[in-house]
Amino acid sequence: MRRLLLALAACAVGPAADAGVIVVANFTPAEVTLTVTEPERDKQTITLQPAQVAPIGVGGPAVLVVPATPQHLAYDVEPYNAFVILPDAQTGRRLEGVELPGMPLEQDTKRGAAPKRDPVRVPVTLLVDDADPRAEALWKDLVGKRLAAASAVFEAHCGIRFEVAGFAVWKSEPQASTVPELLADFQQKVKAPPGGIAVGWTSRKVDEKPREPAPFGGSRAAPSGHLLMREWTPRDEAERTETLVHHLALAMGAVPVPDVGSVMRAQLGNGLALHAQYKMRFDPLNALVLNVWADERRSGKIEKADDLSPAGRARLKRVYAALLKAKPGEPAALAYLNEFDRDLAAVPKKAVPPEPAAPPKAELKRDLVARLVVAAVTAKARRAAAPGGPTGDGLTVQYVRAAATAALAADVDGVSADDRVGGFLLGLAVALDDTDTLGTEEAIREQVAGVESDSARAERREVLGNPTVHGRRDLCRRFAAGVALGELLPRQAAEAAAVSRTFQALDGPRPAGIGLSPLAAELAGIEFTRLPREDLARLTQLASLPNTTGLMPDVVGLPDGFSAERFTARYGSATDARFQAALDDLRRRVRPAAKP
Repeated sequence: MRRLLLALAACAVGPAADAGVIVVANFTPAEVTLTVTEPERDKQTITLQPAQVAPIGVGGPAVLVVPATPQHLAYDVEPYNAFVILPDAQTGRRLEGVELPGMPLEQDTKRGAAPKRDPVRVPVTLLVDDADPRAEALWKDLVGKRLAAASAVFEAHCGIRFEVAGFAVWKSEPQASTVPELLADFQQKVKAPPGGIAVGWTSRKVDEKPREPAPFGGSRAAPSGHLLMREWTPRDEAERTETLVHHLALAMGAVPVPDVGSVMRAQLGNGLALHAQYKMRFDPLNALVLNVWADERRSGKIEKADDLSPAGRARLKRVYAALLKAKPGEPAALAYLNEFDRDLAAVPKKAVPPEPAAPPKAELKRDLVARLVVAAVTAKARRAAAPGGPTGDGLTVQYVRAAATAALAADVDGVSADDRVGGFLLGLAVALDDTDTLGTEEAIREQVAGVESDSARAERREVLGNPTVHGRRDLCRRFAAGVALGELLPRQAAEAAAVSRTFQALDGPRPAGIGLSPLAAELAGIEFTRLPREDLARLTQLASLPNTTGLMPDVVGLPDGFSAERFTARYGSATDARFQAALDDLRRRVRPAAKP
């Protein structure tokens, strides 16, 4: 019997939930009957058809028995994990866990209350726009049947039941010609039912680009109150239902995956839904995501991501991290991880250090430039926060440009080129830090204390948004830390501090997702500080920086998402030859990024 996931880390995130869930997928050619046993509870028996993915409610750790030859196989399983049954040459079949980065919650490793997995009822208003030519009775019957079919798929996979709350027609904007434009118009004009979602079908013509077909629908990230679908495409009703399931799932928290048999695959409308043997299913990880969101809806009103419980956030973060490993660079998974990372990194007001004492009269000109740089980035952040403003990597690029421009234009008596470059680096590092990393770094905190007051820091954080590097907020933060270290410390000491931060994370309160990518970002920040000091040409170039590749190279392929145990097993300590070899490789990777 193999333990698939170890519960070694405590995480005080709230009381035990009323119910837990595991997701099991049968990827064998025959039906499989499983049994699940828990102490002091009746045994559960579940039969899965080939390619079926289903949730199983549990109250805590359980034993899952898979029929095999010559004897059945028993596995210890814990809530909020996904498993697949696969063919096996020796035993006929076996169970494998889908690895989730990080550690499970302590409460998920203990027995809880008896499972209560009643259906989650989500009210849905069904609408068509005023461009729809059909009679009212006809379109109501058609879209009602689509929702019923979609609801059956959701209820089988995660217990979510969509219920019709009403029908209506809305006047869509005739000039809108893209799905995002039509979705924005729909959101503005149509009110979603309380706790539910408004689903609209538009008959407006949508612009199609060569080799880049327009999407079948659009929505915002979960929990979304609006979903817009294009009517008349795909052409077959079975495929239209499948695209509805796909986009409803996006609105409920699922993300695209490379699994070609999943309804969350990228290529919808490719004829798969037309096969007689085809049954719509989610992949195991998206099924698990939807079950976690469903549990959150059971426990209370979820109108925005901030309403999620700490436990729900922690569980979702592990699953989205696994989904990102399955499809590296997937924007939707990155967006959720960045959002949760931003929230978890927020520092309580009581933790903010007291207002620094008045700086000495003989201030460094570099620090005066740094203050102007931070103020320029804050001003840029206020403007970028407007609807339609830059986000992610684009936001970081705008901040770097603003910082470089401010450093070049700084009106400080007697300022040298070296002061401008140093002020740019220090100011940019402070401006991108929203976690007080610099303020708590022993070796540099006194040098950064006078750059920004508490009130200015609070204002900047409020408008900073979510700047990223290569789509990741954590890489942007670590890059900023590296810039500060590289500017304020000798190179060897700066690298030592970056390495120390990596190994300190192993003992932190959330030792999940540890890897080499964040360290690479910090080393890239240190390397970035090797800007020419007497020639402002490089600073001038940064004032028109095209993308974040100029800050650090891509990190695709770097080992990432380790638990503390796996990271230590692979790299040992900071002095281990294996880690030193990896560190040398990272140095080689980031070195070209800072050359002019």
